[in-house]
Amino acid sequence: MFWEKNWGSIKQDTYIEHIIPVLDDWLQQHPELQFMQDNAPGHKGKKTQAEIERCKMPKIFWPPYSPNLNLIEKVWDWMKDYLENTFPEQMTYAQLRAAVQEAWDSITVDQLNELIDSMHDRCQAIIDADGKQIPY
Repeated sequence: MFWEKNWGSIKQDTYIEHIIPVLDDWLQQHPELQFMQDNAPGHKGKKTQAEIERCKMPKIFWPPYSPNLNLIEKVWDWMKDYLENTFPEQMTYAQLRAAVQEAWDSITVDQLNELIDSMHDRCQAIIDADGKQIPY
């Protein structure tokens, strides 16, 4: 899902309006999944949290500042690298959308499986580091 320019900034109201309904629908269609989000202001706000509770979206408890355990951060890095290595610096909005979709599509199942397989080691590294930064 793309965050559309005309939606403005990602704040509680816009997040609730545009993202929560899509996530809620997806989670209802796939009850085996749980919802995870980071500590961005639009995500952690009281209104957002109340809406998530109202929708009864199943959530994963996640430490608020744990990018080393949030596998999507690595996916974003891969996508950024792909964009930087594949596309010119200046693009129209339409070109950027297409490029971001191409970057997303470039991520393989094998890459995702490797990330998932790394979770045990990541969690152990966090435990060994007493919750401090780890090299992932």
